[in-house]
Amino acid sequence: MRVSLDWLRELCPFDADSSRVAAILTGRGLTVDALEQSGSDTVLDLDIPANRPDCLGHLGVARELSAALGLPLLDLPTVPSESTALSITIADPVLCPRYSASMVSEVCVAPSPDWVVRRLEACGQRSVNNVVDASNLVLLELGHPIHFFDADAVRRRAGGDPAKITIRLAREGERLRTLDGIDRILDRETLVIADDLGPLAIAGVIGGADTEIVESTVNVLIEAACFCRRTVRDASRRLGIDSDAAYRFARGVDPEGAPRAQVRAAMLLTELADGRTTGAVTDLYPGRSGPARLTLHPGEIRRLLGFAPETEAIRQALEALHLAPQAAADGALLVRIPSWRVDLEREADLVEEVARHVGYDRVPSHPPTSAPTEPPQRISAMEESVRDLLSAAGFHETVGYAMLAAAEDGDWIATGAPQGVAIANPIAETLAVLRRSMMPGLLKAALSNRRRGIDDVRLFEVGRCFVALPGSSAAPLEPTRAAFVWIGAGAPRHWSRPARDVDIYDILGLVERAVAALAPAAELRRVDCGVPGLRPKESTGWQLANGSFVGRAGRLHPRAEGELGIPVYVAELELDSLASVEPGWPRHQPLPRLAPVTRDLSLVVEGGLTFSAILAALGRIDAPAPARFEAIDRYEGPELGPGRSSLTIRVILQPFERTLTDAEIEGYRLRLVETLAARLGIGLRG
Repeated sequence: MRVSLDWLRELCPFDADSSRVAAILTGRGLTVDALEQSGSDTVLDLDIPANRPDCLGHLGVARELSAALGLPLLDLPTVPSESTALSITIADPVLCPRYSASMVSEVCVAPSPDWVVRRLEACGQRSVNNVVDASNLVLLELGHPIHFFDADAVRRRAGGDPAKITIRLAREGERLRTLDGIDRILDRETLVIADDLGPLAIAGVIGGADTEIVESTVNVLIEAACFCRRTVRDASRRLGIDSDAAYRFARGVDPEGAPRAQVRAAMLLTELADGRTTGAVTDLYPGRSGPARLTLHPGEIRRLLGFAPETEAIRQALEALHLAPQAAADGALLVRIPSWRVDLEREADLVEEVARHVGYDRVPSHPPTSAPTEPPQRISAMEESVRDLLSAAGFHETVGYAMLAAAEDGDWIATGAPQGVAIANPIAETLAVLRRSMMPGLLKAALSNRRRGIDDVRLFEVGRCFVALPGSSAAPLEPTRAAFVWIGAGAPRHWSRPARDVDIYDILGLVERAVAALAPAAELRRVDCGVPGLRPKESTGWQLANGSFVGRAGRLHPRAEGELGIPVYVAELELDSLASVEPGWPRHQPLPRLAPVTRDLSLVVEGGLTFSAILAALGRIDAPAPARFEAIDRYEGPELGPGRSSLTIRVILQPFERTLTDAEIEGYRLRLVETLAARLGIGLRG
């Protein structure tokens, strides 16, 4: 919200400059996002919290400055007790707790004076004419929306007789052409201001075109009211009307502020449009209730803030905020909640008010008196680790909806898995069940990027999925998963090398690198991916030794890949399964002083045998020094026979204490060859 500094000074006579004012308001929870110059005035761009509708006008902001600086607030005029002869009926006091109306006659519609134009422009609004501008000035100053009707137009609808105004729910199918020129069809949940012929305005949202202020307007009917927040909010959403009035009514306005808004509107019409007013107001207040009261205990302040200010400081804070504290039993304070503070509902709210006024920077810091009772969850650290790893690999994190359409994730769920958890009251059919996989949302994000011309897409998401327990009404399981999608370049494009598209080995390597970083002690074995969304020959799954499923990766099935029109590689990891693996501890290894010894084994491998199986067999052989194995070449040709390939494995021995003898090295090589032949039927290539 844009706030004029000059206007604030008129309501609260302070000398502080704009930077000081911005610091004060930000410290009190009204964050100042920017300072701008508008002519000789300074404009503050305020971020008003949703629970502070009292600050949606200059008066509310000035009230905060008054409390902070200890300065008086401008005493605005109140309404006289004299009543008009207007006939007004409120059908439901719950929907309209208060409605007031008054008349200003003999107005002259004309352009507004320069100071009004400048003030409105500083607050982000344009000038229309002096009458309409008067209503906008009241809104911006007091934060209380009002509406002007052309009183003669209202009277003409009644055949020249005094109009009878009723605040009621619309009848099904009633129509109203609103100020934006659109014919609206109303339903029975929309609150309207009506006469005997039908609706004149949609209460708290927008007025009707038949009674709007025009150049020929002479007499003005002023409406200042208080409407049910939910009714206004729902009507605004149903009709797609986002007006300044609806924004404020939906958050709550001060019912005691309606008379003040009436008086201020009449004063402005008299000043700007030469109108005449008797000051009489018809004010119906069937929803009147006494001020709410709450009790504040010093012990609650200490419990929530970690310290307790002096009793006098607490009292001064409450008095500055117009809470009128009174002594109660056991050192507590009984406070009266001002009508404009609709956000103060419980004792904790009062504690927050004291903290805001005293200053959060005055809350002392103390070291914890005891260690945490529970160690941090390993899964939380794992979530951050996988985020770091994927970000370092060039992936961007997304946050998707946890809801999707029924069966939308069917391609990513194994056969026989439980159905998705249905949402009792979904906001849309496309958001009817909780997700069992993150892949549908991630692929939508990838498709959106592709449609916007992004050729190389690397996205990931870390979050929870929801798995129902078969035959049980208990809450679903919420496994934590990491999913990622990779499209386009397999490596960053650079002029020094030819471009290369991502392939299956890139995605598999990324998964295994992630597992090695998250759970170094995990022993994986490959299994079928188990879902129809991936190509059978270009996908795999992983399990732990205990059978727990770890994840899957591969290329999208053609039917899923069709809309993207390019190879798409995806993966999804079960972080809960990896978190169950004993973390193990890294061990210090001194840098070797001796050169490594290498030997190459050129093997003839039968089809279907995996490199991981070969590594597992080689790793069981006792070595004379720490050993590692690398696949350095692979060849397929007719001379090897159908289904066979030649695989060259480099054996690297790294001695640390002494140089290995030729006999030790050759003996180890022979044991490797014998083991491969005996266990896997692999021989050396001739």
